[in-house]
Amino acid sequence: MNTPTESLKETRTAYIHERSLVDGDYSAWQRSPVLKSAISSDQMSERPTSPETEIVRLQIKARRKTLQQYQKMQSKLVGCNLELMGVIRESECEVHDEVTSLLEQYEKFRGAIGTIRQESEESVALARQRLEETRLQTAEDLSKLEDEYLKMERRVNDKTNECEVLIKFKGTDKDYHMRVARLNELKVELENLVSDQKIERNELAALVSKHHSNLNLNITERCREIQATLTAEAVQNIPQSLKGLAHQNRVMKREIELHRDNIAETEREVASLQSQISELQKKKCTVRQARRGTPKFIREVCTPDTELSLDIPTMNILPV
Repeated sequence: MNTPTESLKETRTAYIHERSLVDGDYSAWQRSPVLKSAISSDQMSERPTSPETEIVRLQIKARRKTLQQYQKMQSKLVGCNLELMGVIRESECEVHDEVTSLLEQYEKFRGAIGTIRQESEESVALARQRLEETRLQTAEDLSKLEDEYLKMERRVNDKTNECEVLIKFKGTDKDYHMRVARLNELKVELENLVSDQKIERNELAALVSKHHSNLNLNITERCREIQATLTAEAVQNIPQSLKGLAHQNRVMKREIELHRDNIAETEREVASLQSQISELQKKKCTVRQARRGTPKFIREVCTPDTELSLDIPTMNILPV
């Protein structure tokens, strides 16, 4: 509960702030019916004071309240600052890592942006070059089309004039229909002549090709005959020593070929034997059992009645 003095002070303060009074102007306040009733109720209990003192007291009280509010705000702000400092210290490492990663990304993106910018500049330059080439080509094509258009327009005009002349001639000439029929007959004859000439050209081309083939065949046969004749004459003129040497060379060539065939066959046999040996080496146990079961060599007993066959190599002249 507020005391009478405090209620009077609050009433005065409200009235002063409401009326916006300045220093020394308190006649209206003293004449106020509300304040008069407040004063009359507390006049006997309080010691009278001057308005200046009351204003000073009110100002002090207001300043004290303001100071208290400022102190509360200060303590609150200090607590908030301390909390923020703790949060900042806690999140400093995370922020540092995040900033480092962002800087690395920035460096990567800057390099990528530079590369993209360079490629875009090159592509723009190439596109401009192509655009210029396309523009020149388009201008050239347009000029050609304009020339063709002018030519076609002149042809159309010429045909139009011819049609007009024909229409006028048709109206004035009595033998027009007969002449048109004659022109159609001449066109048919011309087409028939063209087809006949084409057929004749094809026949002539076939005959010419056949004649050329016969000539080529005769030429090749004649060349073969001449080559055979010259070869026979050259062989007859060769000395006997050279002929024998040539014969021996042919024989040696044939023998070399046979030796090559024998060597190839021997190599194949050696390769097969090596493969068999490798297989036998892998299967030692099986080979040992086979050796124990069967003898290695079977020797036949030589008797007086045994026939002997001698395989003595003889020198045979190979056919050439």
